[in-house]
Amino acid sequence: MATHANGTENVHDSLTALSHEQGTYVPTVPSAETMNAIDSISQEKQKKGILTRILDGVTDFFMGCDTNYVTPQQYQFTTQTELSYWHDYYHLRSSQTRNSMTIQSEPSLVLGGYLYYGFIGYGMSWNLNDIGKPKGLHNGTSRRQALSIHTAKFFAEIYSFNSGKTAKITYLTDYDLKDKDNSFSGLDSRCMGLQAFYIFNNKHFSWPAAYGENAVQKRSCGTFNLGLSYNRQKVTFNATELPEHLQNVDPTLMFNKVDYSDYSVSIGYAYNWVLGKNLLFAFNLQPSLGYRHSNITEADLQHSVLDNVSTDLNMRASVFWNNTRYFTGIVLDLHTYSYRHDKFGLTNTYGTLKFVAGFNFLKKK
Repeated sequence: MATHANGTENVHDSLTALSHEQGTYVPTVPSAETMNAIDSISQEKQKKGILTRILDGVTDFFMGCDTNYVTPQQYQFTTQTELSYWHDYYHLRSSQTRNSMTIQSEPSLVLGGYLYYGFIGYGMSWNLNDIGKPKGLHNGTSRRQALSIHTAKFFAEIYSFNSGKTAKITYLTDYDLKDKDNSFSGLDSRCMGLQAFYIFNNKHFSWPAAYGENAVQKRSCGTFNLGLSYNRQKVTFNATELPEHLQNVDPTLMFNKVDYSDYSVSIGYAYNWVLGKNLLFAFNLQPSLGYRHSNITEADLQHSVLDNVSTDLNMRASVFWNNTRYFTGIVLDLHTYSYRHDKFGLTNTYGTLKFVAGFNFLKKK
């Protein structure tokens, strides 16, 4: 915009240049070069139709930034490959007996990727650990997928994944688990959700630079953000799959299925720290407070419906190198969900460490 404004002023000055000779104002005759500049500006305006101007306005609304702090997205498309390390953690506890159990999934190596058009992207990944395993013994994590929007003003994502099988019991109150087979394939978790949050300092802080890989943060900057999220969890527990030496485990730790929906509001803080040219360290912490509607089928087949206040925590961190065309980096993503009522509690945490590499193509005009 500044370039057009200066060009217009130069043309205007040429057309209105005045001579003070003999105390009179005499307009100068514009040169051929000046007239060519006028024609060029006029033609440029005519080329941009109403639809193009609307699209430019929408893009500026979502992606507009202070170029002293952020180098905006310069390409139409972004493609990236991700090699991820997934790990799931479940902690069960009984308020009646004070006993607890910890179950951790086998680490999963996941291969996937994203394709972005502008600020809209779709990603899918496949669990390499599931290859060759018969149905019923794998995690089904090949269905991990997400549709996301990365803009300067807000971030939004719809996601779904399965997890839980091929796990191990790593702790159980009053049990010595050392040197024993503690494998457990009776845990299955299905998760889907929607999260979105608004970035307050969006002219100076770039979320796409930190996690969308299609912009570059030039100067260090932080921001508060306000988020809304919906999460649906279905966790089933098949006690018959427990190892033989754990068949007499505390029954108050047992359940058949937990099914809950969580609606929450979060206020978080994010910071982009520029370590050097094209090199960025980013961090985002998002504690949340919400309402949870839960159904639980306990091992004794009694059914209860419970409404709880929920407190969860999401955390992201990344290190990225990005020269606007090519990029590579590491992203850590943690989600913690806590379910509880008067005699039973379940906390499940999903952690992902991703190595990302990709490039942008089809440069914008």
